[in-house]
Amino acid sequence: MNEATVQTYEVRSDAEIARARLAADGIGSYVAADDEGGLNPGFYRDYGVRLVVDADDLDDAYASLGIERIAVPRPVAEAMARHAVWSYPNEACGVVLFDDGGPVFACCLDNVQASPSRFELDPKEIHGAVRFAAAHGWSIGAVFHSHPRSVPYPSERDRQGGADPEWVHFIIGPVDGRGGELRAFRFEGEATVEVSVDVSP
Repeated sequence: MNEATVQTYEVRSDAEIARARLAADGIGSYVAADDEGGLNPGFYRDYGVRLVVDADDLDDAYASLGIERIAVPRPVAEAMARHAVWSYPNEACGVVLFDDGGPVFACCLDNVQASPSRFELDPKEIHGAVRFAAAHGWSIGAVFHSHPRSVPYPSERDRQGGADPEWVHFIIGPVDGRGGELRAFRFEGEATVEVSVDVSP
């Protein structure tokens, strides 16, 4: 069977609830625990627990769970990953420009904080990105940053970072000098909602 991960969860119970929803729609799935949380069994903040389906059922699974998908061209994903490696051990940051179809260009910016645990976009560079986008008929649709040594899941500091609430938030991590996993999120009120990332050729 050619398998695909629908989504990664921090705790098994959330994945099991999603698995039950898929089962109610006739979609087979299972929960894959890549590594359980040591002294905290059932928790996966450092590793993640995945909901897995047959690849042929992936689109139906996204629809069943109401998961938003975003197609990221490989050059855009690679630009974010390379900036994360270049900035290591500090957090990298930047913005992603969108056209009507989604991401088209990653603007790699300076982290004003120059910190391994926080980032701040330079307002002057943001202004330059806005002008560059306008010249091409694009707009800023996302912000991205890296987690040098932790999983790519938003911290409370990330949530309070002041970026446009309409933007997607991409996170790459853990980097550890090699690049990392790319995940995406939206902040909807108090909720953090994951967006499925499909890196396209």
